Amino acid sequence: MNSRESGVAVVINDMIKGGLERRDDPHHNALVRASGVIDKTRQLVDSARAAGVPVIWIRVERRPDRRDIVDNATDRPMGWHLPTVVSADTWEAEQVSALPVLESDQVVLKPRLDPFQGTDLDLQLRAHGVRTILLGGHSTNMGVESCARTGHDLGYDVVVVRDCCFNASEKLHRFSLEEILPFFSLVLSLDEVVSRFLPELA
Repeated sequence: MNSRESGVAVVINDMIKGGLERRDDPHHNALVRASGVIDKTRQLVDSARAAGVPVIWIRVERRPDRRDIVDNATDRPMGWHLPTVVSADTWEAEQVSALPVLESDQVVLKPRLDPFQGTDLDLQLRAHGVRTILLGGHSTNMGVESCARTGHDLGYDVVVVRDCCFNASEKLHRFSLEEILPFFSLVLSLDEVVSRFLPELA
């Protein structure tokens, strides 16, 4: 069944090496492994592909000189102002090796936290007749939450797959899933998502 008939798409945010396979932070990488987010995400995308549901990977594309990054006034600075900023054609911007992009998948390169800003994500979803977004990725309270908020405002039904979300801060991860995202989405387990949205589409 094609996506025009299903009305569903999987959107996965920032499953990149700079966020999940850091070369200089073994403690962070251990937290990623313990969370199971990569294995769960692989299960989600495998189920989606088997059901003919499109898989869209969101990745960062910023200029190496960082001239396209706005230095907004905030109380807490964003990670992208640091020398290790994720930019185009760097190791940090690459997809994690355990989650390869297939020819049938789509990749949307974002310049901001919100993958709808400055990209054709909304156009791609509407062109495929998508009504429901199955959403996951890194990090829960930043890119994932930004996508859920905008997707909700644009009229999509957003379903956050909690097992496929990650933040190194368990406090921020849980607060976003339990206190913020329910206002903009359904927050379901991977098993619930597969049983409700994927098997009958195969």
